[in-house]
Amino acid sequence: MKIASNRLYTSFNIQKETARLHNSEKNQRKIDKNFDKILINSTPSSNSDDKFVNDTTAKLSLEVRKPASSEKLKELQQKVADGTYQIDLDAIAKKILLQ
Repeated sequence: MKIASNRLYTSFNIQKETARLHNSEKNQRKIDKNFDKILINSTPSSNSDDKFVNDTTAKLSLEVRKPASSEKLKELQQKVADGTYQIDLDAIAKKILLQ
C-alpha cells in the first residue's frame, strides 16, 4: 500500500505561503502608519497657492512688457561698447525678491 503525502505537503505549503503573505501585508500597514509621507504635485494644493502664482505671473508679465526708454537703451549700448557695463547683482536680487 502506498501513501501519497504529496497532497498534504502541497496543501501545507500553500497555507504557509498564504499566512506569510497575510503577515507581510499586516507588517506593511504597520510600517506605513509609522512614517510620514511627502507628496509632491505639480499643481497647487490650495487657493492661497493659486493666488500667489497668479500674482507673481501678473507682476512678471507687466515687468517684461514695460518698454525701456530710448535714452536708457543708448546709455546701455554705449557702456557695452566701451566695456564699462557692470551687472548690478544686488539690484537684480532686490527686484526678484521684493516685487
